Amino acid sequence: MFVGICAAILMGIVHHYALSGILKFSPQRSDGSGFRIILTFSALLLLHVLELVTLAVFNTMVVASVLPQSFSNSPPMFQDVLYVTGISFSTLGYSSIEVVGPFRLLLMLQSLLGFMLLTWSATFLYSACQQVWQKAKDD
Repeated sequence: MFVGICAAILMGIVHHYALSGILKFSPQRSDGSGFRIILTFSALLLLHVLELVTLAVFNTMVVASVLPQSFSNSPPMFQDVLYVTGISFSTLGYSSIEVVGPFRLLLMLQSLLGFMLLTWSATFLYSACQQVWQKAKDD
């Protein structure tokens, strides 16, 4: 569990710097066309896909080395781990693949992480939208 918490904190730090990079490289002046919104949305989508794949690789290593009996269909394929990670990260929480044992606690922690990162990104995107909409309203 400690390793999972450390990984979640590290993911939060990476997310912070990624958002800072998106802010730095997105156009600061908007012409009201919505290009900044689309660019921000696209960058956030890519960021979350990278986060999911990173977590799935981490989960695959955990399952392979520490918790080999975590899936009902052991050993799982990478796509199974990616699917379960995505379901957990997006906080849907339901999967047709059964996860058993202590690995469930790691997925629970990743659900919390996903909720926090997704809401952080949603707030970030809303802020970008608000700036564009305010500029369009003022013009």
